[in-house]
Amino acid sequence: MTVDEKPPGGGQVPEDVLRSDVPHSARIYNYWLGGKDNFEIDRVVGEQVIEAEPDMVAIMRANRAFLGRAVTYLTRDVGIRQFLDVGTGLPSADNTHEVAQRIAPESRIVYVDNDPIVLAHARALLTSSPEGATDYLDADIR
Repeated sequence: MTVDEKPPGGGQVPEDVLRSDVPHSARIYNYWLGGKDNFEIDRVVGEQVIEAEPDMVAIMRANRAFLGRAVTYLTRDVGIRQFLDVGTGLPSADNTHEVAQRIAPESRIVYVDNDPIVLAHARALLTSSPEGATDYLDADIR
């Protein structure tokens, strides 16, 4: 994302929220996962964290891989068809619904986050299989 770009979804994030001069944890995580939805400040801070913790990218990618393994196991082996993903973060590859619906297209996934940037991206980028359902809630677990 460049400084002048709005997130997908027609610019649903108020300008005072989408700040390209302030690092954002979801965009830094997106950067570590190899995503494109981050600003220069996110990459700078992301690199500073890597300097302090050189294994950070490997740790975050292992975290994402675990999500994929867990959803695969629960869908394929246990038969779960409904998932609640709390603290969604920015959409990237192999989101919960993508993993579950590859195995069982009828799966239903609800994503929950209270971050307006995350929600704008989620509503624009996370789509469901025709047989299943995906929804996004603006909520805080507290």
